[in-house]
Amino acid sequence: MPTMEQLLPGEPAPPVTGAAWLPMGLVQPDGTTHRDAALRKLRGSDEVLFHETALSGAELVTELLRACVTRIGPVSPVPAADLDQLHSADRDYLLFALRRFTFGDAWAAVYRCPACEAAARVDEDLATFPVRVPADGEATATTTVELEDGYRDRDGVTHTRLVVRWPRGHDEHFVSRLAESDPWQARDAMLVRCIEAFGTLPRAVLEGFGVKIVRELTLGDRRRIQRALDDGAPGVDFRRTVRCPACALDYTAIADVTDFFGVS
Repeated sequence: MPTMEQLLPGEPAPPVTGAAWLPMGLVQPDGTTHRDAALRKLRGSDEVLFHETALSGAELVTELLRACVTRIGPVSPVPAADLDQLHSADRDYLLFALRRFTFGDAWAAVYRCPACEAAARVDEDLATFPVRVPADGEATATTTVELEDGYRDRDGVTHTRLVVRWPRGHDEHFVSRLAESDPWQARDAMLVRCIEAFGTLPRAVLEGFGVKIVRELTLGDRRRIQRALDDGAPGVDFRRTVRCPACALDYTAIADVTDFFGVS
């Protein structure tokens, strides 16, 4: 995890601008990957974006980044299309860096116990959140999961090897509206969208019946997929271990980056 001194530039930079190093990076048409980015602090004029009800969650992220990310590599200004092409890991990291840079590392988090629904209020230090930065960027753009039970197709063939790519901004846009009404269905839709290969299943089958296929997987296999995605994903690890103040349950919560800004 970079320290605040690493997150922000040194002497020449004015106090309202800062730097970030992207976990994955912006890939150019010639194959060049740029991971160094510059951003400015949030201003009062940006606050209206948090109150724009017409924006989906993914659209809000894009608009915030378009307003505050001043450069990625030599690309300046950064077009919305490039921001949507970024991996979700990079988009989340830029929001994370923007929050730290604008407000500092102290964050009063509220988590909800999955057992009794009691609220746990935790004073978080964002500087302690680990960040996974792959050394080879795009070479780690996919992960492979070996399933125990797999999916048995109508010809009797069982497919157990799943290759999934890490989602990008345009994938977030695709499922963003659905996520507001049905998070469970949105999660499956995102998974299907990011499946590169599932055994020898034809692409047309995945595109036509993908959600049905992942719904037919055993719960054990679905949890294997989720663990692989959680444990191997690049970017900020937003998982936190929380103890419920009411029932004393220790549980894993996910810090929601959209709550970091505390705009009401």
